[in-house]
Amino acid sequence: MRTCLTWTGLVLALLIGCSNIWAQSEVALELPPPASVEEMVTPLELPFLMKPLRSAIVPWLKDKLADTTPFLRESKLNLHVRSAYFFEDPFDKDKKEAWALGGWLEYQSGWLADRLGFSSTLYTSQPLYAPEDRDGTLLLEPGQDGFTVLGEAYGRIKIHEQNEFRFFRQTYNTPYLNKNDGREIPNTFEGYTFRGAFGDEKSSGSLKYVAGYVTKIKERNEDQFVWMSNDAGAEVERGTVMAGALFTRGPWSLGSIEYYTEDTLNIFYAEARRRWKLGGDWGLALNAQFSDQQSVGDNSLTGSSFHTAQGGASLDLSYRNAVVTAAFTSTDADRDMISPWSSYPGVTSCQVRDFNRAGEDAWMLKASYDFKRFVEGLSAYALYTVGTGRKDPSTGGDQPDEQEIDADLQYRFQAPHLQGLALRLRYGTVDAGGGDRIHQVRAVLNYDLPLL
Repeated sequence: MRTCLTWTGLVLALLIGCSNIWAQSEVALELPPPASVEEMVTPLELPFLMKPLRSAIVPWLKDKLADTTPFLRESKLNLHVRSAYFFEDPFDKDKKEAWALGGWLEYQSGWLADRLGFSSTLYTSQPLYAPEDRDGTLLLEPGQDGFTVLGEAYGRIKIHEQNEFRFFRQTYNTPYLNKNDGREIPNTFEGYTFRGAFGDEKSSGSLKYVAGYVTKIKERNEDQFVWMSNDAGAEVERGTVMAGALFTRGPWSLGSIEYYTEDTLNIFYAEARRRWKLGGDWGLALNAQFSDQQSVGDNSLTGSSFHTAQGGASLDLSYRNAVVTAAFTSTDADRDMISPWSSYPGVTSCQVRDFNRAGEDAWMLKASYDFKRFVEGLSAYALYTVGTGRKDPSTGGDQPDEQEIDADLQYRFQAPHLQGLALRLRYGTVDAGGGDRIHQVRAVLNYDLPLL
């Protein structure tokens, strides 16, 4: 039986020279496929990714605030409209289907006395087409009902330059605790968080960090916040302590993050990357990652102790707006890996399957292309993944091998009056052998409108 020690040795060997992976497809819904290895984002880089600011579409409103205090003058008001469609035809369950319209209105104040700020976001998801007998898409509440919720409302205290403390309702984008933003609205959380950065990654190196205590989560298809332990499946009320850091210097990076939920679950994640410019338009990247999960304290999650792990690596090659990726992961046979508060960060995680079940070895081949030389704003990717060796954790018996094929097409409108409008079409199919197959179709239309 493979052990955590075995995986630790593998990962330490791979950390000598490593690089970026494709960002998790759910968390990075707003990101187009990369055109080169330089644009690729790892799960631990996502928490520190800054969203580019766009000019307000109603500049007269900004002008009205020109003579006010920085708290008002530097405020941001953004309307994000989203319409999402989801259809799934699984081989062993009823069909799932819905079409929703909604999005969010977000406000962020400027700084008061250059130290204190406030942000809030109101989310909504309403049904356009939602058959009662096709529930379960996660676009809407159970029963195909619409809902509106104040998903974010947090204070910001500037500590020093890029470093700040946030408290109460907010979002995260870390490997195992993130927005999982692949439906109509994202996950949000209640927590208390320090985040920031020191140094210069091009010279002496940059250290980015995030740490805090997350008490509750609001799932993407719910309007209520529940304890982190309850959401994971335990019957105790516990929050999650989180702490992680990422060190970057030039083409190198190395980082890890820990999540500890008392009496419930402990998750450790580490990654490393290395990129090379090969001359001309060629680029190369190598990445390694490792996840370890185990029960803690009173074992409230399953009633007994457990321990499992997964390791993975990927190799990326880019040339003239095209990227080809080969990736591999292997999971211990003791238990399936889980991701109760997020999408899964593994390098072979796909649209339908995460390929992280007990004993599963997975291989992925993925290719993307940015068509900006021909059609500005158009990009696409396709992938093929096969998972073998899967075991039933309770009996140790063999489970069927599975194969997944995904295709993704994105277009970002370029006309001046359509800036911020983007359409994403996705298709995934899983072949489990014996004629069993899953078909999944998704469509997402996003329109980002900065009002202030």
